[in-house]
Amino acid sequence: MIKKNRPKIYSKYEINIVLFAATMLLFVPLILVFTYVFDINEVVRISLFLIILAASNLFFLITGGLFIYLNRDKLKRKVKANYLYEFYYLVAISVFGVLGFVVLFDYLGGNRQYVANFLIGLVVVFFYALISVGRKFFRFDYRKKK
Repeated sequence: MIKKNRPKIYSKYEINIVLFAATMLLFVPLILVFTYVFDINEVVRISLFLIILAASNLFFLITGGLFIYLNRDKLKRKVKANYLYEFYYLVAISVFGVLGFVVLFDYLGGNRQYVANFLIGLVVVFFYALISVGRKFFRFDYRKKK
């Protein structure tokens, strides 16, 4: 007899789609964190750099999407019991993504007085998204005692 409330098992393909989408959404902020550390804005105009970064993001989106699409059959046959390391990767890029959005706020001329307000809002949104995605796809429940 099959239980109706059993959790769905996701294949490596579905997990890779989630990770790839998150990485592509956070690609520009991730790169901006490193540009802020190395003062790229002193060397290159930031508007030109953002255009180049958006174009490279589009290139990686197309090539990575094609790569995942072409390997879809092989990835659909792979299943793991849990995807804990993949969830840790998602958390790491989310943390750097939040920092990158703060850097983008600074680069676009935002008032530094309001960075804390902007940061708190972003942290709440990302924390809620990580909890939701972690429960649904990665079987990660932070409240469960082991």
